[in-house]
Amino acid sequence: MEIQRWDTAEVAKRDRFAAWTEVLNATHLEWELVGTAKDFNALTTTRNIGGLKLIACRCDPCEGRRGPTQIGRSDESYIGILFILAGREVVRQMDHEELLNPGDFIVWDSTRAMQFRVVEPLQKFTILAPRSMVRRFLPNPDHFVAARVSGGESLGPLVGAYLRQLSTHLQSLEDKDLRLVLGTTLELVSAGIHAKCRDDESYRRDPFHDIQRFILQNLGDPELKPAYIAARNSISVRYLHKIFARRGLSVSRWIQQQRLERCKDELSTGLTAASITELAFAWGFNDSSHFSRCFRGRFGVPPRELRRASRTQGCDRI
Repeated sequence: MEIQRWDTAEVAKRDRFAAWTEVLNATHLEWELVGTAKDFNALTTTRNIGGLKLIACRCDPCEGRRGPTQIGRSDESYIGILFILAGREVVRQMDHEELLNPGDFIVWDSTRAMQFRVVEPLQKFTILAPRSMVRRFLPNPDHFVAARVSGGESLGPLVGAYLRQLSTHLQSLEDKDLRLVLGTTLELVSAGIHAKCRDDESYRRDPFHDIQRFILQNLGDPELKPAYIAARNSISVRYLHKIFARRGLSVSRWIQQQRLERCKDELSTGLTAASITELAFAWGFNDSSHFSRCFRGRFGVPPRELRRASRTQGCDRI
């Protein structure tokens, strides 16, 4: 049972905020905290299991951001699920800013810039799940980035009650029991998000989500370009670029990133028998050398090296 606990009570008052910065980066991925504090109180309990990281946290008000520098230091792409137990926190990602109250939860993406501000002493529970794992329950998690589910709407109370209980028993559950409920956890969160988006008129009216879904359904098509996407969705190319630009995104770059993520997922499993070139072509690339350069630029390693490492790790586990 791998559990790590940290408490500012073990640190001299003058060093607590600096120590908290280091612990936050070690538990919640990397962040740049804004300002300083003469005294700061925080407590974290972290548990790694089944590829997920579960973090129960209490902390005083603070503020931070996650930009290109911090994002670039992460080897893995995660989807975060942030549930508020007590206190309030403001979270901003893309063009969404949400005030989270007790009982609310929000989904965030580790590969996108993000800011947070803890308004008052906070108690929260965070799940960091690899994107490839989340896709089993949310096939296109990008569609739901920054989606907030209120503790008082639709399935919010049910999902919230479950997350609260999971947080409470984080340290006491045996590994074998916790592993059994991880799938249920992601499935429940997925159900809560789907119910929220079904009932939220702003999600239904926004063409961005429908266009994202169309792109993800056709990622393997080498003809998937702005003109084709616009025509199939009955909008102009100019409006298509505008929809993405509002969120700080480029249509072509977003498509490339999604294709690279799919290729990485397949290579990381070590199960695909396709060659690197066949895999690249299957996901819409038409030049294997260009694919390899883009892959290395995105993930820091060539695709062949990732495949070799994944197969080696697989042999070590046998």
